Amino acid sequence: MKKILVPFDFTFPSENALDFATQLADRHSSSEIVLFHVIEHPSESRLKTMGATNMDPLKNIFMTKIIQQTELKLKTVITNIMSKVSVKFKISIGNPYVSLATEVASQDVNLVIMGTSDLDDIENLFLSSNAEKVVRNAQCPVITIKNKTRIEKIKNIVFASNFEKVKPRLVERVNFVQNLFKAKLRIVKINTPANFTNTRDDIKKMSEFVESNIISNCTIDIHNFNNEEDGIIDYANFMEADMIMLGTNQRKGMSHFFNRSVAEDVANNSKCPVITVQLDE
Repeated sequence: MKKILVPFDFTFPSENALDFATQLADRHSSSEIVLFHVIEHPSESRLKTMGATNMDPLKNIFMTKIIQQTELKLKTVITNIMSKVSVKFKISIGNPYVSLATEVASQDVNLVIMGTSDLDDIENLFLSSNAEKVVRNAQCPVITIKNKTRIEKIKNIVFASNFEKVKPRLVERVNFVQNLFKAKLRIVKINTPANFTNTRDDIKKMSEFVESNIISNCTIDIHNFNNEEDGIIDYANFMEADMIMLGTNQRKGMSHFFNRSVAEDVANNSKCPVITVQLDE
């Protein structure tokens, strides 16, 4: 885990994400944190309203001043971090999601940690909508986090799957996350009326998953609920989980993994951090 990207917009959720990333980097000493800030590309009409004559935002005096002010603020944030971890910043100009997606895809990012907020939090609604898109499309693992969280208090991680033809990549991620947090894994299958399966068969598959992949310090369970996303959150609340982990895949014929809309809903509504791993090839 060499590079941790933290989208940062100076809001409380992004500060919580940075705090969490710093704790992880402290535990994983080879990691580097990159604070990624996007300045939205102003439209030509807005630039004209501001009195600009040059439509290139990189050369425009107004944008230059904004960039300089943002650099100073980011440097202050880094200076105030009470840790010896390596933290850098990068500023991009353009559409926030497009800029972030490009950065994740092109810069060998190993992990994204994003702040998000409740859906009724209008002030940070923009942050949450971008978190949804990143969860949906990022190929590296993504952690979404709402509240300040101490990683030493993450003792129970709920891992939900349907346990059909589980890919080695997912097993690798499950082992990595469990070892990283030194937590008990609460393995669960959500049984819904629309996709009801035999409990005996489910327990057998889950037991085989644990035994074949040599997973220790874990429990297995079946949880019945109306739908998968609410069932995952309900089970996590019941178990007083400290984190939720999901493997997702949107390819046709791969319904044994959760589709990305489920992952987005869980990330938006969960009180605890959620880590998602995309499994598309």
